[in-house]
Amino acid sequence: MVDINNIVSRGGYLVDGATGEKVLFYECDPRKNTECNREMCRGDGAEDEGGFGFCSKTLDPRFRKDGGKAWYAVLKTSEDGGEPYWGREYVEVV
Repeated sequence: MVDINNIVSRGGYLVDGATGEKVLFYECDPRKNTECNREMCRGDGAEDEGGFGFCSKTLDPRFRKDGGKAWYAVLKTSEDGGEPYWGREYVEVV
């Protein structure tokens, strides 16, 4: 499992700074997540492109929302040419 303290931006993705591998994120289900202190939990929010934050995401597939998709955080540029933002690149996982 990736150490959250080792996540860095590289090549337009959030990657594990030790291995260089892209970090796989999941939408968190707070009812399953027994390791989170829930101080900043946003787990009940909708799953959408703009809602990025570790307080609603998990790196641990055991705590993912049922039916939730896995994704990489990818640096994107808004269509109006605004500031870059962290979006999602969905991936299929077995």
